[in-house]
Amino acid sequence: MKKTTIGTIVAVVIIAIGGGVFYATQKSNNDKVEASYNSAMTTGKNAVADKDYSEASSAFAKAFSIKKTDQAKAYKNQSDNMISAINATKKGKYNDALNETANVIQRKNGYAVLVKQGKKLKTTIEDVQDNYEHEIQPIFLAASQAELAKQYLKAADQYQKVLDLPYIDEQYYSQYKTKAEKGLKDNQKAAKENNNGSSSQSYNSISGKGPDTGNAGKTGEGSMGNHKVHGKTVTNKQIAQLRKRVGKFGYDSMSWSPQDLIDLYRKSGRTKPSKITKQDIQNYLKP
Repeated sequence: MKKTTIGTIVAVVIIAIGGGVFYATQKSNNDKVEASYNSAMTTGKNAVADKDYSEASSAFAKAFSIKKTDQAKAYKNQSDNMISAINATKKGKYNDALNETANVIQRKNGYAVLVKQGKKLKTTIEDVQDNYEHEIQPIFLAASQAELAKQYLKAADQYQKVLDLPYIDEQYYSQYKTKAEKGLKDNQKAAKENNNGSSSQSYNSISGKGPDTGNAGKTGEGSMGNHKVHGKTVTNKQIAQLRKRVGKFGYDSMSWSPQDLIDLYRKSGRTKPSKITKQDIQNYLKP
């Protein structure tokens, strides 16, 4: 065999071996990148399941830095939108919060779990906004008017009404609870210092025991503590819905005791609080 032929064969073998080594090295690097990317994405998804959106955002950002995919970018943006929506809700900026949830829900290449969570958060925000606009805000307004008139006991009573709301301890109402607690304390103090009271309102009625409801709920079908409608116990959430429904038709809903609301619900025969009409309320109030 000629030396040139042998040299050619050796060169081919060397090239083949070199190519094989390069391919193996390249494949190994690609596998490591894919494994790192998948690990970061899994960490992010687990954080989403735990509703830890800060952790999720960091994990998806890491995944995107490893491998710039549309999914990693979309998932990170969704997580950031959820954080912004939650923070905006806590500050009472409901329209901003709803815009953020819309971005979560409509995000192209988005994560289905985040879309589902975004829809649920949207419903929660709408409920919080509705509670604020139709219950909390009117009570605060009444409290402010009483303060301006230097009717401190009356103002304190209004702040106590906020603290008596069944949902006030939930996270998105913390700013209103704090405001109500301060208002109650300040007006109780002012009432004592100014001897501001009346025969129809005692200091004890606003000291944390809730508003006096007189004979509300002590007569009629609810007199024995019947808290069931259609065979099921009426929940605090339903009572809150009933109170909003009564207020919607122009009645002072905060003067209604929970038992009155339950009795109204029962007498109306409606399947849901949202179906109660003004006529139902008028019928209930007839002697």
